[in-house]
Amino acid sequence: MLEPPSGDGDEAGAGDDAGDSMPSGHRLVELAPLVGPLAVIESVRTRPVGPVAFTHAKVVHVMAGSSRIRTVEGERTLRAGDAMVLGGGVWAQAVPSPRVRTWTIYLDQEFLRSHMLWALPGPDRVLPGLHPAEWDGRPLFFHLGTALFARSEPVLRKMSTISHDTGPDAAARLMALFAQTVELALPALVINPATAASRPAANGVVGRLTVVPVTSEALQAATLMREDLARSWRLEEVAAAVALSKSQLTRRFTTEFGAAPMRWLTEVRTTEFARLIEETTLSVDAAARTVGWADRRVAAAWFRRRFGVSPTQFRRQPAPGCIGEAPCMLCPNRHCLRAV
Repeated sequence: MLEPPSGDGDEAGAGDDAGDSMPSGHRLVELAPLVGPLAVIESVRTRPVGPVAFTHAKVVHVMAGSSRIRTVEGERTLRAGDAMVLGGGVWAQAVPSPRVRTWTIYLDQEFLRSHMLWALPGPDRVLPGLHPAEWDGRPLFFHLGTALFARSEPVLRKMSTISHDTGPDAAARLMALFAQTVELALPALVINPATAASRPAANGVVGRLTVVPVTSEALQAATLMREDLARSWRLEEVAAAVALSKSQLTRRFTTEFGAAPMRWLTEVRTTEFARLIEETTLSVDAAARTVGWADRRVAAAWFRRRFGVSPTQFRRQPAPGCIGEAPCMLCPNRHCLRAV
């Protein structure tokens, strides 16, 4: 069994929260996992979220499933391969139909704007409405495609495993990986995709992550573990199931999913554990067992590493508050109490 990361587990008595009221939305109140200007989190949702707003901007990648999204500009459905960008303070409501898996990058809005101004060509070569020089934080929607997201996911996974307490170079490594995600997305954002697809990346080098496909063995191993999270998996049995040695599986898995098999399993378990904590009234102990952790302290420690709070604290926190918008979806009768 993997040991929990550094830090205490959930507080005493947290397993007795089966009667807690259902949470109303996703909480990253202070973005505790933030490293430098970025935080990257994988989520699975089966129940409505929001309406909710965050101080930071966010870029949402729909990896699988679909969700109806409602914003101040109306309602639309996002499916696998779609992306959404929201500025800080812009509310959104999501209704999975019936399930959606996403990667979300939370980041400082000015960092996002300045980085994209550097990376993108002039407004005349970027798809209408997507250039940062013309963006005022309103919701942006575009289709990048599942193939591109499959290449991006290893980078996003690496970003999500960098903790703020891993040393002074953590922010630099995170921003370097963010630059890779931008490099992958650039061709889909310009006016002439056929021309853009053949042009060099911003730094003149096309990285290996842009061309390596996921092998059938690595995909089979990931599917095997994801479909039975409650099982106490061992690396040797996963490798045997796909007819690879442990070292072969580890090399391929790390290249193609951004983490070694057992670390990937921990991250996926944390994602599902977070969904159960947010969407159900299962106790922390029961939720931990459901995803394969017999020890609630292990589950709570990994949860705290990702969200910065214990599972019980997460349930008790209010949803992110309104930060000023009219009409406001987060205040009574839509009359914003903070809008000027």
